Amino acid sequence: EFPKLFKGTVNLELRAIVAQQSTKLNEMGATVEELKRENGERPKVAFSASLSESKGPNSDDVILAYKHVFNNIGEAYSPVTGIFRAPVNGVYYFTYTAFTTSSKGRRVSLYKNGLVMVTVTDDVSDSEDGGTNGVTLQLDAGDEVYTRLMEGFNIFDDNNHHSTFTGFLLFT
Repeated sequence: EFPKLFKGTVNLELRAIVAQQSTKLNEMGATVEELKRENGERPKVAFSASLSESKGPNSDDVILAYKHVFNNIGEAYSPVTGIFRAPVNGVYYFTYTAFTTSSKGRRVSLYKNGLVMVTVTDDVSDSEDGGTNGVTLQLDAGDEVYTRLMEGFNIFDDNNHHSTFTGFLLFT
């Protein structure tokens, strides 16, 4: 059996350790609550849509309005205009797929505020092609991103959703 003095020392040391661990646990709990609050405050922005019908060829370039919306979290994409408008400053990722079954070819570009960022082009030597492109963009709130079908080209889509446009916020 431990001498009484040793028992008292062990008891004091254990109480000190318990108090120390209790303080650390409380600090970690406060950190978890702060992270939950911060995560809940972060904007959630994501959309994905398909054309649902073929377009072109046209005598002018046209913005493509992807009318079949799979999701539109944050309501930043307009299926009426085909334009995504950034609700907050941040880094976003966009991707689009353009499919054609025509000998007219396909050329679809993704724009940020009227400037071409990336393009998908078809080789007209065959009768059927699909192409995909994607880009990460730093946007300010209000910046616009959309795809545009170039003059004289076409794009195919139907209820199988071959031609799509997707974007989401990576971080602010």
